[in-house]
Amino acid sequence: MKIYHRKNFTFGLWSLLLAAVHLALSLTQGFDWNDGALIALLLLFGVTGIARSLSQKSARKDKLEEMDERNRLVKLKSQSQAYYISQFVFLCGAAALCAAGKWQDSTPCIYAGLGLLSAFLIALLADFFTWIYYDDHT
Repeated sequence: MKIYHRKNFTFGLWSLLLAAVHLALSLTQGFDWNDGALIALLLLFGVTGIARSLSQKSARKDKLEEMDERNRLVKLKSQSQAYYISQFVFLCGAAALCAAGKWQDSTPCIYAGLGLLSAFLIALLADFFTWIYYDDHT
């Protein structure tokens, strides 16, 4: 048995491991239909991921799909747009929480706003340093 696509194989193993851990926790803490649906999905993803990684034909198709230029461009654009949307949400949420905390004299709201503001700052610094890195290396 040969593994033709390691990424799919590791994804499948992690999905099966998460399903087993979730099943064990659900049996000790109580089982709900949501847990059953999540475990079934994790098992499905795990089994199909491992099966596709062991099939040479499926692995070749998956690798070709990953390397397709259009798919890579769409992924790059969607990640970039998601990053800018999350920055906007962090900044607006921080401003709203800080204003609400100041208006209602609530320090937990101000602290939550400062937490979102720190997430915005981390994203801004990451954007700045990656821009410097890629400006030098391209």
